[in-house]
Amino acid sequence: MDSSGSQEKKPVPRFASFKLPPPEADHPPERPRRDTISREDKSRSHSERHTRHRSHRRDRSRSRESRRKHKDKEHHARFDKADRYDRPTPETPHTSILDRHTTGKDDRSELYVIDRKGDKYNLIYGTLHRYSVPDYYRVGRGNVLGLPSSYRIDRDSVVEDKLVIRNELQRKAFSRTKAKSILSALNKQQPRLLRFKPQSLLDAAADFSKDYLPLSTSESRKHLGAFGEFDYDDEKYAYRSIHGKAKPEEHLPSDVEATSDSDIDGEYGIRGDPDEQIKQRNALLSQGLEKDPADINRWLEYIDHQESLLRGSAGEIKPLTYAEKQSLADIKLSLYEKALKKVGQSDAKDRLLLGYLEEGAKLWDTKKLSTQWQTVLRSNSQYISLWVKYLDFRQTEFLNFTYQQCFNTYVECLRLNKSAPESPGNSQIQMYLFLRLTLFMREAGYAEHATALWQAILEIAFFRPDSLQGIQDDKELLSTFLDFWDSEIARVGDAGAKGWSSGSRELPTQQEFKPVFQLDSEALLPSWAPCERERITNARLPAFSLNISEQDDPYRVILASDLDEILSLVWHVDSPTLLLDGLISFCRLPPIVTEENQETNGRTAGDPFVRNEVMSTAFSMINDWISRAPAANESAALSPFQFPQQNFISTIETLMSEKESWFSSLCTWNTAISNSDFDVVPLWTRRALRMLVDAAPSNDDLAEFTLCVEFACSSKDAKKFAKSLLKKRSSNLRLYNAYALMERRSGNHAAADHVWATALSMSKTFSDYDRLDSILLWQTWLWELLDTQNMAHAAYILLSIPQDSIDLNALPQDSTLPAFTPTSLLKIRSHLSDLQEKVLAHRKATNFTASTVSLAILSYLTNSQDLHKAFEAYTHALDRLSSLPEQHRPFKTYTAELLHQSRARLLYHHIHTRRTYKPTHIRAILSESIALFPHNTIFLSLFAWTESRFRIDDRVRSVVREITSSTSATRTTTTTKNPTDPYNLSAPPIPITTHLFSIYTELSRPIFAGSTSHSVRAAFEGAIADDSTTASPHQTSSSSSTSTIASTSSSSARSNPSTWKLYILFELSLHEIQRAKEIFYRGMRACPWSKELIMLAFTHLRADVVRENHPADARKGEGMGFDELRHVYNVLVEKELRIHVDIEQELDDLAARMVEKRGLEIGREVIRMPDDGDDEVDDDVDNGSEVGRG
Repeated sequence: MDSSGSQEKKPVPRFASFKLPPPEADHPPERPRRDTISREDKSRSHSERHTRHRSHRRDRSRSRESRRKHKDKEHHARFDKADRYDRPTPETPHTSILDRHTTGKDDRSELYVIDRKGDKYNLIYGTLHRYSVPDYYRVGRGNVLGLPSSYRIDRDSVVEDKLVIRNELQRKAFSRTKAKSILSALNKQQPRLLRFKPQSLLDAAADFSKDYLPLSTSESRKHLGAFGEFDYDDEKYAYRSIHGKAKPEEHLPSDVEATSDSDIDGEYGIRGDPDEQIKQRNALLSQGLEKDPADINRWLEYIDHQESLLRGSAGEIKPLTYAEKQSLADIKLSLYEKALKKVGQSDAKDRLLLGYLEEGAKLWDTKKLSTQWQTVLRSNSQYISLWVKYLDFRQTEFLNFTYQQCFNTYVECLRLNKSAPESPGNSQIQMYLFLRLTLFMREAGYAEHATALWQAILEIAFFRPDSLQGIQDDKELLSTFLDFWDSEIARVGDAGAKGWSSGSRELPTQQEFKPVFQLDSEALLPSWAPCERERITNARLPAFSLNISEQDDPYRVILASDLDEILSLVWHVDSPTLLLDGLISFCRLPPIVTEENQETNGRTAGDPFVRNEVMSTAFSMINDWISRAPAANESAALSPFQFPQQNFISTIETLMSEKESWFSSLCTWNTAISNSDFDVVPLWTRRALRMLVDAAPSNDDLAEFTLCVEFACSSKDAKKFAKSLLKKRSSNLRLYNAYALMERRSGNHAAADHVWATALSMSKTFSDYDRLDSILLWQTWLWELLDTQNMAHAAYILLSIPQDSIDLNALPQDSTLPAFTPTSLLKIRSHLSDLQEKVLAHRKATNFTASTVSLAILSYLTNSQDLHKAFEAYTHALDRLSSLPEQHRPFKTYTAELLHQSRARLLYHHIHTRRTYKPTHIRAILSESIALFPHNTIFLSLFAWTESRFRIDDRVRSVVREITSSTSATRTTTTTKNPTDPYNLSAPPIPITTHLFSIYTELSRPIFAGSTSHSVRAAFEGAIADDSTTASPHQTSSSSSTSTIASTSSSSARSNPSTWKLYILFELSLHEIQRAKEIFYRGMRACPWSKELIMLAFTHLRADVVRENHPADARKGEGMGFDELRHVYNVLVEKELRIHVDIEQELDDLAARMVEKRGLEIGREVIRMPDDGDDEVDDDVDNGSEVGRG
C-alpha cells in the first residue's frame, strides 16, 4: 500500500512499455540470492521430473505431462523474476521484516500508513497501483495451505481476480487424452450471438433522402466520444480501465451488435434457445415411439438423433471428447436394448441388433463382446447380415483369432445361408461369402487351396458333362466330380485344360521347383525371408502328386477331401454371372459393372477385405505407389490418371485407354503382373478367362473384357485371340471395335480405320438388334480422332453417321473442317436422337451414352468448341433418364454415371487442348458429378487436378473430408430393402478406394501447397480411425497390445492391410523407424490374418535392413532385433498362418544360446569392473546385432 502523496511524486507512465530504470543505489541487495533461489527451484523441478521419469519411464503421456508442468514452472519463475526486475523500485530501500523490527520508531511507522483520502488512481485504473504492491515471493509451487498436496493453483486459467484450484491427479489423467492441437482452444469457444441494430425512423429517413447509397450506416462513421471528443487510440486501448482488463476490439459490422441468451429487448423479446429445434425434434421422435413402439425406422432415427442432441447447436464444429463418446455409446446402447424389447420379431430387427453390438464394442472388452455376439447369433441365427458382420469381427479380433476358427466361421455362415428361405439375394450372399473365404485363405498363406476351390466350382458350373446336367442330388454330382479331381487331369486355368465336359485325359505338365535360396544357420532370419518368399511365389497354384518334390510340403497337393465341405455349399449358384464376377475380383481385376450387378459389385469395388492390390505387389517404398511433381518443376500439376486404386465403371475406353490420354482400368494390374511376387498367376488367369469365354458364347461383356486383359499382357496374343473370336461371332460389333482399338494402340492407325469402316459396312446385313451397336464404333472412332486433335476427320465421321457407312478415300487430307449445312446438321441430330430412343427402349446404357457423346461432339465442333453448347446434349439426356418410371431405377443410376463419366472426358479434353475456360464452370460441373457419385475416382481425380492447377487445395481437402466422414451409408435408417439385396450388404460405409484417395492427395500435394508429414499422418489416421480404441491417443505398441477395449471395424480402412502397409512405408520414408514399428504392431492387431503384412517385419523392419537403408544420423529409432522378430514369428505360428520354411526349433535353440551367452557376460561383470565400451556392446545385442548372425 502507498499514500496518495507518494504517487504524486512518481506519476504512472502512460505506456506499459515505458519503465523508469531504478537508481543504482536502490537496486535490491537480495537479487543474487533470488537468482540462487530460482536456480534451486529449477534444480528441484528437474529432480522431480527425473524421479517421475524413472518411475514411469514407459508412460509417454505422463512424461510429456511432467515436461509440460516443468516448462510451466520455469515460465512462471521467469515471469515473476522479470516482473520484479522491471518494476521501478520505491525510494525507500527494500528491507526485510526482521530489519524493520530492529529500526527505530520512525522506521516502524513505515510498516503501515493511514490513508483517509483514498487512492484516486483506483478510480482511474480500477485496481491497485502495481508499483505500490510490496515485494513478495510465491512459495509452495501453487499448494494451498489447508488443502491436500494434490490441489494446486492453476495459473494457466485466467479468471479476472479469482484463483482457480484444480486437482493435479485428475488433471494428469485428463491431459493424457486431451488433444494437443494448436487449434484446440477454438473448440472451447462458444459461438457469438449477433443481432441487427434497430434503426431509428429519423436515421432511416435521412439515409433515404440522400442521393447516394451509403455502404455503412451513419453511426459507423461517427468517431466522437461520449462527450463530443475524439476517441484517440491511446485512450481507447489504455492498459487499465475502470471496466477491468482491456479486451481485444471486436470488429463487428456497424449494423449488428453482440448479444447473449440472457439479453432482453422490449421490442424483440428474449432470444430463443439455439438448441430448441434439436430438442423439439427429440421430443417428437419420443412421442412417436410412445404411439408406435414397434416402428424400427423411428427407433433408428431416434437413436441417431442422440448425437445431435449431445452436440447441440455447435454441430460438427466441436469434436466429441473421449468421455462424451463413451457417454453417447452408453446412451445409445440403452436405447437399443429398449428398442429390441419393444419391436419383437421383425424382418428389420437385424439393423437394431447390429447397432446394439456396434455401440457395445465401444464399451465392452473383447471377452464380453464375443459373448454378446454368440448370444445374439444363437437367438437370431436367421439373419445372414449378422453372420457377415460376425465374420468381420472374428477376422479382425486379434486375441482369439486363429486360421481354423475363422475358417469354421465362414463354413457355418455358408451353411446358414444355404438353409435360409429362398430369396433373390441368397445367391449373391453365397458368392460374396465364397469370395471372402478364398481371399482370406490366400492372404493367410493357403493360396493353393483357394485357387483349387475356384477351379472346382468353375468346372462344375461351366464344364459339367451333359449327362450330369439334370442331376440335383448333391452327393451324386459331387462324388462324380471328386473322382475327376483325383484323376489329376488338367483343370480350369492349367496348361492344356479343356474342361471336365471334354472327357480329355491329358495330364498337366508342371515344372519341378528348384529353390535358389537356402537357409544359413549363421544368418538365420536374414536368410529365412527370401526362402519363404520364394516358396510363397511357387505355391500360388495347387501342385500335382506326380510333380511333388522333397522340398514341398503336404499342403501343396489339394485332395478331393479338401474341397468336399465347401463345394457342397456353393456349387448350386443360380447365376453363372455371379461366379464370373467373383473370379474377376479374386484375380485382382477391375469388376465388370453392368446394370444388373452394379449393386453387388458396388460392394466389392470398395470392400476393404477384397481390395488389397497393394499387399499383393512388392512395393518396397511409398514412392512406388505415388507420383510426385518433378523437383525442377514443382509448380506443374500432376496427371490426374496416376491414382492406382480406381473405382469407376469400366468401359472399352478405360479398359484399352491410351497412356496419359484417359483413365485406365488395367494399368495397376498390368504393373502388378510384371512382378513375380504378385499373388495372382497372370498366365493362369488368361487361360481361365479364355476357357470361360468359350463356355459362355452369349456373354459379350466377358468376351470384350477378356480381349482387353489379353492385350494388356500381350498384344500379339490378343490380336490372334480376337481374330479367332470374330470367326465364331462374326456379327459382334463390340469385338470389331475392340480389335480396331488394338490396332490403334499398336500404332496401326490405317489398319484400325479399315476395321471400323469394314465393320460398319457389314452391319447393314446384321439384324436390327445387332445393328444398334454400330454407334459404339462411331463413338470410339470420334474419341480417337479428338485425342489426336484431328478435327477434320472427326467432322467427316459425324457427317457419315446417318449413312451407317464411310468412304475412307474421301477423308479430308488437310485440317480444314468440312462444311456443316443446316440440312446435314438436322439429319445428324435426327438420326442420333432417334437412335437414343431405340437403345433406351432396349435398355442399352452404353449405347445411349454413345449416342449422347456423338451429339455432344457434334455441338462442340459446330460451335467453335464451346463447352457450354456441348454439355447441353448431356443435360437433355439426363432429363430424359429422369422421366423414366421408378421401376427402372437401377438402369437410370447406371446410365447416369456413364453419362457423367463421358462428360468428364470431354471436359478434360477441352481443358487439356484449349486451355481457355472458366474455372468456376469446371468446378461446378465436377462438383455436380461428385455430389451424385461421391466415390467415383474419375470425378475425384479430375477435381483434385483442376484445383491443384489453381493452387486452391483446401477445396480438395474439404471435399475429401466431407465424403470420407459421411455416415450416410453406414447404417440406413429405413427398413425398405432392395429385393435383389435384402440384407443391404451391397453398400459399404465408405469404399476403401476413397480413403486411399484421401491419403494419395496428401502425399502427392507439394510442400508449398500445405502438405506436411503431419497432414499425411492425419489422412492415414482418419482412414484407420476407430472410436472404440483406448483413451490415450499416444499409446505405444506395448501398451496398446494389452488393451481390454474391443476393436471393431467401424472404419472401413482399419481392416484393410494395404492401408497399413502404405502407412508403414510412409513412416520409413521419413526414417521414423520407431513410428513404423508402432504402426506395424497396430496393423498386425487389426489384420491378424494377413501374412504379407506380418512379413514386413522381416523384409523392411529388420535391424540390419534398417541400418542399411536408413542413415544413422537420419533415422529415429532402431529396427527389430532378434527377440522382436522371434515374437513376430511366433505370431505366425500362434495364428496358424501358413509357413513354408519352419524355423521354430532353430529360433528356440538360437534364443537359448543367446540367453546362455548373456548370462555368462553378466556373471563375468560381477567380478570385474565394466569398461566404457561394454554399454555399447550390450546395446548392440539388445538392438538386434544378433540378427546378422542368426
